[in-house]
Amino acid sequence: MSDELSKEILEELKKLNEKIDQLQTSKGLSTPMKFVAILLGFVVIGPTITILISRLFN
Repeated sequence: MSDELSKEILEELKKLNEKIDQLQTSKGLSTPMKFVAILLGFVVIGPTITILISRLFN
């Protein structure tokens, strides 16, 4: 009885560890966040770099 209980507890702990590992894996940006990043790149960073480069050549 004790061995069976120990095996059952061990299996449950393994399942819990697998679930925790899945939660801790890093996830990429979601689709809306990708669109926001692209929008910021074109609206903010792109013109800023263009202005800096144009001032270097003047």
